[in-house]
Amino acid sequence: MQSNHNDEERRQWVLNDEGLYNIQRLSGKALKSFIRENRVMIDEVIDNILSGQKQAHYLAYGGGNSRH
Repeated sequence: MQSNHNDEERRQWVLNDEGLYNIQRLSGKALKSFIRENRVMIDEVIDNILSGQKQAHYLAYGGGNSRH
């Protein structure tokens, strides 16, 4: 499942998913710059979680397998 996400949706995901948030903070980049430079990766994370392929916060806690 590949979706077309906008930057506001990506921003919300970065702020609310611990893994994405940690990556953004460690990058030292402003949120807007981080999103602009990492759209593909952020979209992959969003799609993995929404499709059930991976658990929420999997970047922070591992557990990449779905709960199914």
